[in-house]
Amino acid sequence: MAEGTVLEWHKAEGDSIEADETLVEISTDKVDAEVPAPTSGTVVRIFAAEGDTVTVGAVLAEIAPGDGAAAPSNGNGGAPAADAAPSGEAQEIEIVMPQMGESVNEGVVLEWHVEAGGTIAADETIVEISTDKVDAEVPAPASGTVTELLVAAGDTVTVGQVLARMNATGAGPAAPTATGGDSTPAAAPSPGAAPGQLDESGNASPIARRAAAALGVPLDAVAGSGRAGRIVKDDVLAAAENGGRSKNGTAAAAKPAGATLIKGGAAMLARYMDESRSIPTATSFRTLTTTTLDARRKQLKAGGVKVSFTHLIAYAIARAGHDLPVMAHHFAEIDGKPHRVDDGGVNLGLAVDVEKKDGSRTLMVPVIRQADQLSFRGFLDAYNALVEKARTNTLTADDLTGGNVTLTNPGGIGTVASVPRLMTGQGTIVATGSIAYPVGLGAIGELIGAEKVMSMTSTYDHRIIQGAESGRFLQRIEQLLQGESDFYEQVFQDLGVALPALPPPPAPAAQAAATLAAAPAAAP
Repeated sequence: MAEGTVLEWHKAEGDSIEADETLVEISTDKVDAEVPAPTSGTVVRIFAAEGDTVTVGAVLAEIAPGDGAAAPSNGNGGAPAADAAPSGEAQEIEIVMPQMGESVNEGVVLEWHVEAGGTIAADETIVEISTDKVDAEVPAPASGTVTELLVAAGDTVTVGQVLARMNATGAGPAAPTATGGDSTPAAAPSPGAAPGQLDESGNASPIARRAAAALGVPLDAVAGSGRAGRIVKDDVLAAAENGGRSKNGTAAAAKPAGATLIKGGAAMLARYMDESRSIPTATSFRTLTTTTLDARRKQLKAGGVKVSFTHLIAYAIARAGHDLPVMAHHFAEIDGKPHRVDDGGVNLGLAVDVEKKDGSRTLMVPVIRQADQLSFRGFLDAYNALVEKARTNTLTADDLTGGNVTLTNPGGIGTVASVPRLMTGQGTIVATGSIAYPVGLGAIGELIGAEKVMSMTSTYDHRIIQGAESGRFLQRIEQLLQGESDFYEQVFQDLGVALPALPPPPAPAAQAAATLAAAPAAAP
């Protein structure tokens, strides 16, 4: 989200306003939001008229604080700069919902790490926020005392919304403001409105009232999901879908025992799984020997470079996608008509299993953009950086978008083969199985000179990719992993490691050869 349109000013120049009272409403292509006043005072200047398009970070208005002084303008919504207070005095700082990526506009407060009145050090985590793309920890901008928490755990907050206030010098709590960050005074109850007429009844946001008027939904029939039961736009839309009543036709639907709200990355995954059901897919299977792959990996390790099987397999997938670009194409419906979309390269998603602080697990899929254009050194660095960000919970939403080919590796836990779901916007997802002797040969594989194998599947969007193309894609991956097209020569050169000769392939042990030769004569 980079810009929005000014919907409605709640104050005019010369009007007085209280801190956290709604000053203006902004509409974007993703969400309508109310912008609260960062301080009490007088509106002295409005820079954007209703209907104007404004960019993120643009100054919308100036407010003179209650003492009549000109409000400092620092590009942070009018909040005082951290160094604005005289030396030795407590400086109030506002903690706001940060921008977590271009595609993120709201999140849910997961957990506060400090209570009002508690002290906190600079850069220490003050609150955890969950969005539909990523969970993130918001650090304190300075050391001091938290004076006020404006939202509770479970509340939905928008980018730029004030979450809390603190005194940077550790002084005592500041006087509370007249209204909370999410509390617009409720209008006096009145009968439900007809379509097009603004319904002033109930505890509802201005945006929810306009939505109710447009859809003809009586607000007294809607259960609010916001703070203190406040009705928000989503409540109105849900009620409209249920014939003007709240879900299940009741004022508030009770959760069954044991029900837990799914948030953050898990909620994203659940939504993507639902969306994936609309994609007609097919899957190709291929089993390949891993003798050359294993030998080259051991040689890299001996050369002082830490490289995993997955690093090499993922790079081979990117290279194969470059040779067969159709596998990175994806389907899109534009203006009601089917389209094939070519992103101009392989944006490789890496499915990473992440353990969260509470012991639960979630799946994150960061993306290496233009992976097929990178040297192996560049690919390795990008891969390791994204996996580290996933494990330390520092991925941004932009790290998780744009993938058109994905690799998942359930073989690490012994899975032989799998058929994963294909997400919207992707052309192909490749799953690799375990590297092991064929079933039944585990105990004697080395003795008889058997080779270890790995199964690989390619699940693809059958609207734009055909089975023969998927088959050739897997064939190309195998060719590269077996060393064709100077695959390993390039890998070793990029890493600055000399390429040794391949060791001889496995052969039956001498004892096994003699036993096998004697077996027919000894048989009854």
